[in-house]
Amino acid sequence: MFGFWEDTHISSLLKLSDEALSERVKLWDNQAFEVLYDRYKDKIFSYIWNILNYNTDDASNVLSDVFIKIFEYCKINQIQNFKTLLYRFAHNTSVDWIRTNKSWFHVDEQKAQLREDNQDSIEKENLNTEFKQAIMMKYLSQLDEKFRNVLYLYYYECKSYDEIAQIITSNKNTVWTMIFNAKKELKQKIKDQKMLKELMI
Repeated sequence: MFGFWEDTHISSLLKLSDEALSERVKLWDNQAFEVLYDRYKDKIFSYIWNILNYNTDDASNVLSDVFIKIFEYCKINQIQNFKTLLYRFAHNTSVDWIRTNKSWFHVDEQKAQLREDNQDSIEKENLNTEFKQAIMMKYLSQLDEKFRNVLYLYYYECKSYDEIAQIITSNKNTVWTMIFNAKKELKQKIKDQKMLKELMI
């Protein structure tokens, strides 16, 4: 009987918006938070993993911290845009982790290369997909964290300048400048002419 009620409850929660679910978290509905977690855990992990330069163990730890923070925040605050807030928490927590572990932080080139090799085995559907994969796996790891972060959001997450500005707590003009400078730096690193043309946008 209780199992049936729980299944029905979960089914009803799955139909709710992020903001409606966050309101239920304020009422201590832990299942509502589980739905939010399942809805975003993979994307947020990928975002954190990129910022931490493909370090899977540390990305997992930071992911846990992010969802603990957002859970505590939801319990006492009204959420206007859960997704943007979650990305902002992920960004800030990842940057804080890097600052705390700066002396140890390093590029795990083996993991990046392995990921690149795996992607290379997948048939590319179009130039844009090829460009995203190449940046993600080979070239982003060579950039400073601030550049790697905005390019990931812009190309891989398809965020607008306004959305990126909200996530990194900045403004649209600054984001535009960061992306422009990041693409300039990438031009020095990428030799493939097809990708250079894409960067000229």
